[in-house]
Parts: sequence; structure tokens; C-alpha cells
Amino acid sequence: MRRYSSPITPRDGQKLRVIPIARISTLKQDEKSLDDQLALMKGEVGKQYEGDIEYTNIATQGSGEKLDREELTLLEEYIESNQYDLVIAEDLARICRRIQAVYICELCEDHGTRLIAINDNVDTAHENWSDGALMCAWHHERSNKDTSKRIKRTHRNRFKLGAKQSEYGPFYTVPDGAKMVDEVKKKEAAIEIVKQGFSMLEMGLAYQEIADWLNELSFPVGGQSKRESWNGRLVKTRFLNPILKGVEERNNKKNVRINSTGHYKQVSSDPDEVLPFS
Repeated sequence: MRRYSSPITPRDGQKLRVIPIARISTLKQDEKSLDDQLALMKGEVGKQYEGDIEYTNIATQGSGEKLDREELTLLEEYIESNQYDLVIAEDLARICRRIQAVYICELCEDHGTRLIAINDNVDTAHENWSDGALMCAWHHERSNKDTSKRIKRTHRNRFKLGAKQSEYGPFYTVPDGAKMVDEVKKKEAAIEIVKQGFSMLEMGLAYQEIADWLNELSFPVGGQSKRESWNGRLVKTRFLNPILKGVEERNNKKNVRINSTGHYKQVSSDPDEVLPFS
């Protein structure tokens, strides 16, 4: 059994009020993982305290980098209510990432709420908890960046070898199971549509006017778009895609994190970052 520097006790001497935090990042992850995380934490608390326990679960799906998540705001409200004795998570990254995780630890300390991150060995009841929390927050951030770089490196290398991209829009046919660029073919029915669309752009028509024309033709949006009809923004995206001119590129756009919220915005890459297919 894990040993802590001091016993876990309720502030009212009767019922232990605990907030277990479970999180998965994407919809691709198994939601059963949330139940597994909660079971782990409740089992840990049960080993340390044999009295009456009340759990207020926070189990969600979302990026730990996003700092404006509703559940994170809710957690702060719970802590500031001075009604809870313990916040527990598998590790700090399940709560949130970056230095915000350390802030949550500090908030707990301010309001007399203990925080335990099991796998990180962080326990705010220990006088030197902040050293471990800072190191773990750094480690989780570093690990996240390393994973991102590894994935990008893999995709760049596959692109150089002729691997197809994930998005070709409605003007191309991508056979099931296709893996290489040379397996992607133009849709014969779309060739005249594309030519006419470029002619309309050269005549000075607005993107929305072209969108209305495509909708009248019932031409499918295609690709990975969630929209069922064309709009001006989508026309701009589709018709400015360099692949329509026979140029296939990678990395012409990149995502940059907005540190204040943890969300990402898309910006144009520097010219030397763009990877043309050869």
C-alpha cells in the first residue's frame, strides 16, 4: 500500500469529500478509460480512509492544454467553496497541462484542500510538493512536444516517399485503401466544374457567388468538411488549394498555440517550412 506523509482526513471530522478527476484527450480513446481512472483513484482513497466518503466525479473528454474547459472552471469553483477535502488524479496532466497544473495545486493549498497526483508522487500535504509538481508539469509538456514532433517527422518522411495526403476535396477520387499519390485520380465530372470556377474567379465574382452556383448544381462539398452545402469560405479553400494546379505541398499551414487559452490557430508557414512533393 502506498504511504503518504500524513493521513487523509475530512475537515469536518465526519465525511471525506473527494473530487476524483479523469480525462481522455480525444474521441478515439476508449471512454472506458475514464471508468478505469475513477476506479484507480477511488481504490487509492479507500485504502487510506475507512470512514464515510462522498465522491464528486469530474470525468471528461478534451485536450488538457485547453484552459477554458468548463470542467476546469467547475473544479476551481469546487476548490474555492472550501467544502472538499481532497482532489485526486492519476497524474497532473489529467487535470490540465503546463504551469496551470501547478496553479491548481496552489489553489488547493490556499483553500485547505489536499491534492494528490498518484503516478507523479505529488501530494500537497508534503512540504516540498511544489518541486515535484513543477518538474512533472515540465515533463508532461516536454513529452507532449516530443510526441508531436515525432508524428510530424513521420508524416513528412512518408510524404517525401509519395504517400497520399488525408484531404483532396471533392474534385478527386481516392480509391479505398489508396496509400500513394499516384493512386489519386481527377474526377472526370469535376474537370469542367473546376475550369468554370476559375473562369468565374477571373471575372471577379465573389466566392459566395460561386458557392451559390455550386449549390444550384448540387455539386457535393466532399472531403472532410462537415458542411452539406458550399459557402464562400469553403470555395476559397477548395479553389486556392495548390493541388488543383498540379502542385502537392505539405506544411503550407501550421498550428500555433494561444498560450492564454490553450487553443490553436492556423497560420501560414514560413517559405522554408513548406515541403513540396517531388
